[in-house]
Amino acid sequence: MGDQAIALPFGKGIHKGAEAYYRALMETGEIIPVDQVIETFKTVFDKETMNSELKLTMKEGETVGGLREQGIELMKLFHKEIRPQKIAAVEFPFTVSVPDIFNGGGDLPVHLIGFLDMVERDQQNTYLVSELKTSGQRFSSIRLEYDLQATVYSYAMSRMRLATTENSCLIRYDVLVKTKRPAFEHYFVTRSESDHKRLIHLINMVLKAIENRIFYRNSDWPCGDCQFKKACFSS
Repeated sequence: MGDQAIALPFGKGIHKGAEAYYRALMETGEIIPVDQVIETFKTVFDKETMNSELKLTMKEGETVGGLREQGIELMKLFHKEIRPQKIAAVEFPFTVSVPDIFNGGGDLPVHLIGFLDMVERDQQNTYLVSELKTSGQRFSSIRLEYDLQATVYSYAMSRMRLATTENSCLIRYDVLVKTKRPAFEHYFVTRSESDHKRLIHLINMVLKAIENRIFYRNSDWPCGDCQFKKACFSS
């Protein structure tokens, strides 16, 4: 039987609840009732946590019931405060190429693939990527400055020619903070062309390491919820 951090079904439930809200607003222009958002969260969370094939791992003091109630409160806060501009896309898939910097030009044989939580646009058709997060604490300025996810999104939007400016895209993190008194924080970050170049270099270096079977521990805050932590730290 494998392990799964309970943060995964929790996050999935929160995202599906938000997705239901976004899609209804995009397709009908109407805000669905908060009970519908909560019900979506509960359905996903309950289904995922009742999966008997996986053993749930939790931090000290966490319980399934307690997290379920916390998720409901976060969904209420999300519904109360989120007010996006015109929604252009929800769960928007992207596939973009990455330059090969080591083998004489051209692109790498793999692509950068992902999904954007939501893409908004204003009356001037300027695009912005919104990313919903749950976190145990507020985001620090250091995390916002170096967070790779924002760099990836900015790079992808630039490659698709949907960027806020010619070479970058504005990213907004909507963060539901899981403190005793829940909070909803919003952070705006931008990335420059030099950030994109560093991302391209990093992707090339990681692929080169994989090709040479060089794998090393990358210990950081995600280790607390990682289902591979025991195996990684015992080797």
